[in-house]
Amino acid sequence: MKMEAAICTVGSSALDLQKNKARPSCLQPHFSGGVHPVCTSPSESLMQHGKHVVTRKSPIPTGGDRPQHCGCSRLPHTPRSMNALRPLFLSLLRTRTAALGLAVVLAVTLVAIWETQQWPQHPGAWWGQGWDWLNLPWLAVALAWAALAHLWHNHICAQRQVVQTIYSAAYRTLPDAAGITSLRDGRFVDVNPAFCRMMGLELQQVIGRTNAELQVYATPDERSKLLDELSLRGQVEKMRILCQTGGELVPGTISAIPITVAGEECMLFVFHDMREHERTVQELYALNRQLQQAGHLARLGAWEDRRGQGLVYWSDVCYDMHGVPRGSALPRDYLNTFVVPEHRDRMRTQLQHCLRARSDWELEIQILRTDGRKLWVRSRGEAVLDDDGRITAMRGVMQDIDAQKRQEESIREREALLSITLEAASLGRWDWDLHTGLITGDAFWSTLNHLPVQDGPASLGQARQDWHWTELVGSHDIARFNQELLRHIDHPEDGPFDVTWRLQPAHGRSRWLRSMGKVVRYDLHGRAMRMLGVCLDVTTQQEQKHSLQQLAHFDALTGLANRIELAARLHEALVQARQSQQLLGVVYLDLDGFKPINDRLGHDAGDRLLVLVAKRLQHALRADDCVARFGGDEFVLLLSQIHTRVQCENLLQRLMASISRPYTLDGEAVQVTASIGYTLYPEDDCDADTLIRHADQAMYQAKQSGRNRIQAFDSTLERSQRAQQIQGLRIREGLEGGEFTLYVQPKVDTRHQRVVGVEVLSRWLHPERGVLSPQDFLPLIEGTELEVPFGQWALRHAMGCIEQLIAQGLQLQVAVNISARHLQQPGFAQWVTELLQAHPDVPPHWLDLEITESAALYDLQHVAQVLAQLRAQRISVTLDDFGTGYSSLTYLRGLPLDSLKIDRSFVRDMLSDPGDCAIVHGVVSLAQAFGYAVIAEGVESADQCSALELMGCHIAQGFHFAAPMPLAQLPAWLSTWSTAQATPPVAPAAMR
Repeated sequence: MKMEAAICTVGSSALDLQKNKARPSCLQPHFSGGVHPVCTSPSESLMQHGKHVVTRKSPIPTGGDRPQHCGCSRLPHTPRSMNALRPLFLSLLRTRTAALGLAVVLAVTLVAIWETQQWPQHPGAWWGQGWDWLNLPWLAVALAWAALAHLWHNHICAQRQVVQTIYSAAYRTLPDAAGITSLRDGRFVDVNPAFCRMMGLELQQVIGRTNAELQVYATPDERSKLLDELSLRGQVEKMRILCQTGGELVPGTISAIPITVAGEECMLFVFHDMREHERTVQELYALNRQLQQAGHLARLGAWEDRRGQGLVYWSDVCYDMHGVPRGSALPRDYLNTFVVPEHRDRMRTQLQHCLRARSDWELEIQILRTDGRKLWVRSRGEAVLDDDGRITAMRGVMQDIDAQKRQEESIREREALLSITLEAASLGRWDWDLHTGLITGDAFWSTLNHLPVQDGPASLGQARQDWHWTELVGSHDIARFNQELLRHIDHPEDGPFDVTWRLQPAHGRSRWLRSMGKVVRYDLHGRAMRMLGVCLDVTTQQEQKHSLQQLAHFDALTGLANRIELAARLHEALVQARQSQQLLGVVYLDLDGFKPINDRLGHDAGDRLLVLVAKRLQHALRADDCVARFGGDEFVLLLSQIHTRVQCENLLQRLMASISRPYTLDGEAVQVTASIGYTLYPEDDCDADTLIRHADQAMYQAKQSGRNRIQAFDSTLERSQRAQQIQGLRIREGLEGGEFTLYVQPKVDTRHQRVVGVEVLSRWLHPERGVLSPQDFLPLIEGTELEVPFGQWALRHAMGCIEQLIAQGLQLQVAVNISARHLQQPGFAQWVTELLQAHPDVPPHWLDLEITESAALYDLQHVAQVLAQLRAQRISVTLDDFGTGYSSLTYLRGLPLDSLKIDRSFVRDMLSDPGDCAIVHGVVSLAQAFGYAVIAEGVESADQCSALELMGCHIAQGFHFAAPMPLAQLPAWLSTWSTAQATPPVAPAAMR
């Protein structure tokens, strides 16, 4: 209450400051640090009906300075002896009673001393009789009393100054916000610095303003609640309240008492900010939750057992581990209730030892849960001592390790199974100390490495001896071991340490060993320290691997490199050629005359011939050169370190001479030659595949030039072929873009003067070059992969032409040319059958397929079967361009045909060339003999038409009748075509 009274006293200064602004500056209070210390007399602070009435006096400055202005004057200067007596007097003036007693004693003493000393009673002896009225003893008493009163007044002022200084300092340094506010409107009369700091305002911004203006309370209800409590109880002690500052809510507690300041009812309050406290509480709650969560995650529970009380605390995890509902009564006899019998004695012994030795204990036991299931737990405990060193309790933790125990049991079972597996799989175990480089292993590992085996116990199953790992491998394998070890240490996720090496013992055959391992221990700096692994004998696998590599990279018949090995050798040779800046010769060689020998003497003789040729090639080449069998009787050679083209051709000439020498097969001398094409790198600066292709093209040119010769790659020819490829791509684009169409040319029966059919002829509606005839694009298609798709396109569109003719009421047979390659496609007859099924309105006999003699030359028997299947579907078949190929009666007898077509080259000169005339006459006679119809194409004049009629050929086609036209123009042509000018056949002069 004294502190509160001091705060109340101090608070009145602000109110007086507001009311006395007109005072002289010398009377204005001096402020220090925002606090207003006030000096008041005891009579000015009275308790009226339990309330303080506060008035203001002159201020007393705070700090170490002496007062500059006080309600009392200073004592006059006194001698040093009086100064020495001052502490004595001050000690006697501590209370009012002591001061009055001292005044009485002093008066009596002075009068007595005056009488004893017989001093004059009146001053008249000195100053005259007019002064006899003055009694000197009582004057001395009066002066003494005046001095005593002055001392009393100074003492009281000094005491008040000290008290006010103390209370002012307390108010100023109070950490909680405090102040005085009017009960009527909430106007602030005074506040301390802590309040200003909390609100973030200066003192001048607070004094005189209401709490509503400053928005001190979070809601108006907070102030109402505070005033109600103050009115009801007369004071407020630590009531929860919610304030705000700068938009931030400030929870806290407030204490307040009512006071009166200058006749106005006010309230002195102290507010304690609870934000830091609540943050601390929240942090403690969060830490507690984390601790509980950690306990749940680690399956770690806490317990406490007090002497004489038994178990007094279990955490939630302990309840869960024992299968007991949380909050249930704790067991009185834990050992006999939950510990399985076989572990009770051990736990009892541990508890007794802890009580005797006052040491910690740890034990792994099994408990029996309430649901009957056994659970492994690890329990730890320690004794709790009081101040006298006596054991008052025991507390500890308990952890669920059931899963760990089961895992350990599983690991032991797996280790046993692994040991059996290793023995069955013939695997040797090893242990490598990466720090020292020493390695050791079990007995089988020692046997694999040809090391001595000693008897005796060891961790790996047998006696062991340490070896440095470099003693076990060859010097040429050390670098590879180090590289693989560093790879595994730096990137263990890429796989285990795995290395295979060849062991060559001093005695016995060599063997291949493979070691696989994994780093299992690292030091504190992350360095690998230990590796465990296994070793096995892979000699058989390595030998098989070598055999497979031979099969994969070398030709099984000749032992030469195959395509795979050639690609690798060519890549290396290209790198060397670039580095050495020398030429590399890439040679493609094909044997001339091998196929007849193979057909005549058999495949076995052909294989033996290839083996002999391979040996001659190897002997004729240099050591650094490479020869590979590319397939069949084709070989590819790589000639390295070539300086000039002449040098390369000289080597190839020597090679041809070696190959062309006779061979003896089954007692018969045979002879083959070679057609060779080559190219030189980097003159031909291309990649590996392109170099081989260029050499192949050059070899093909050698074949075309007569065989048994050497041909260098011609880049001009390559450019021409490349241009053809580009044109072929353009044709494909045109075919896919619908730029091709079919024209028709009528076939006329000259004997009856009527049109009996049409032949469809392809045309390219080129967007830039206009309409192109077949000779402009067919040569680019023949022999390419476009040949079959183009033929399928022609057949599908021919079916569309037949449908259009039917729609126009025209019954005409439509002939379509089929290339040899298209006819030889597997399933050609079936494809045509499906095409007819897709056009059910088209009669099959209205489709005529024209094939060339060259188509029949591929495989006569196969072609005959295909044609028979087509004719079985009632499709007509015509042999086109008869007489231009290797015509034979065998074809006419073996092929199922309907018609023969005489080539235009014979018809064109038949009137001027007796030979052509004889050929035409012979073809007509053969057709009549075999019962085939005969058609003449290329008829351009009436004389030719007449001559053919006389020979017996009555169906003709050519410009004499009509040029090829779009299908849409055919009806108009038919309507205008007339036979009125037709005359009876007359033999031309050349035939008469």
